[in-house]
Amino acid sequence: MTIVRDSSSYRVLQYNLSKNTTKLNELYIKTSTGIEVAKASDNPSSVQKIIGCRSSIVAGERYIENCRSAQDNLSSSETYIDSILDVMERAKEIGISAANDSLSQSDFNTYTDELSRMQDALLDLANTQVSGKYIFAGYDDTSQPFSGSPVTYNGTTDHQMITVSPGSTVAGNITGEELFMNPTDLFATLDNLITAVSAGDTALVSSQLDQLEVAAEQVRSRQSELGNASARLDDLITMHSNSNLLLTETLSTEEDADLTELLSEISKYELSVEATMQVTGRVSALNLFDYL
Repeated sequence: MTIVRDSSSYRVLQYNLSKNTTKLNELYIKTSTGIEVAKASDNPSSVQKIIGCRSSIVAGERYIENCRSAQDNLSSSETYIDSILDVMERAKEIGISAANDSLSQSDFNTYTDELSRMQDALLDLANTQVSGKYIFAGYDDTSQPFSGSPVTYNGTTDHQMITVSPGSTVAGNITGEELFMNPTDLFATLDNLITAVSAGDTALVSSQLDQLEVAAEQVRSRQSELGNASARLDDLITMHSNSNLLLTETLSTEEDADLTELLSEISKYELSVEATMQVTGRVSALNLFDYL
């Protein structure tokens, strides 16, 4: 009977040793990772909140990436719009200078040549490509948007919309139609000025000055709109970054391990495992002859 009792006790000790060793290993893992809730069974009540936090953080990072991508696109457009504005402002300067009856035909020819080069430069700017994509082509950025004589717009009038927050999108580009053609056709405006200057008709040149200013103002207005859009994207990036920071703190509260508590638990289980091993060793050493 004694042997039976010892065999039963030995199995109980082995079970307890295995259970405590497993628990101790889990505590070691939590200490090394710093994660308290690594699987649903660790803390079922926190799992839903942890999953929600992680999902929201991933979404926030995606929105931040989208905002920055849109900003990069708008920044590229703004750089070239500066050059477009330079062309229109220089055209007006030439118009003012050419509205002078004292100029010779040679002077008019010189201005005409410069304006023609500016017209070519404006077309090149309108067909600007960045990373192989036409930035003023609208939604379809794979096809050249401007061509012909007179110049026509062949791109689309819709924008490339980018999701920047739940249910909210922004235009990640500006179309050539709204920048160059509507309501004022920049190419036609330059053509009219070239015609007037080439003819040496100062009265006709003077009549073009107001339209040149309207064209330049159209470019400035679009430039301002891009600046406002970029500022809004800055605000959205800040909002998503702050939200992710709070979510990360919440996730840490729900998921991270308390190191002090873990070390205390480890110490307790280490003592338990050590004591169980000692008792198990003594019990396993017993045999029938110890009771003869």
